[in-house]
Amino acid sequence: MIHLALCAGVFLFALITIFLNRETMVFDANPQTTSPYNPLFPIFGLITLTGSIFFFRNLIAKIDKTTTADTKINMYQSAFIISSAFLEAGALFNIIGSFLSHNSFFLIFALANFVFLALKRPTKDKLISTLQLQYPDTEAL
Repeated sequence: MIHLALCAGVFLFALITIFLNRETMVFDANPQTTSPYNPLFPIFGLITLTGSIFFFRNLIAKIDKTTTADTKINMYQSAFIISSAFLEAGALFNIIGSFLSHNSFFLIFALANFVFLALKRPTKDKLISTLQLQYPDTEAL
């Protein structure tokens, strides 16, 4: 549910931005003409994408393999939410950049963050393989 809400929020915000700017929207990747925004928004999008991967791996690595399945799942959920928040922040920031500058170039970076967010969808199989859960614990899922 959390993943769906995050994806829907980014998607709907992008649609509204495109709808509001549809007549004045341009695509310009030239740093000379978009100097105040370019490269701030794309770099932030890439930093949040990288940060999302880094923090997720870091938090998953800190999970103690000897703890109970419930504790592992709770820690996985926290790592997932933090990672997803990074991706959502990068996407929303670039959508705002597109909205302010009427430049659809920034939507590319919002789309990149959105795609990573959508592909990050938690599944039972991903949870089992990431946490290396065994038979008695997998039945509780």
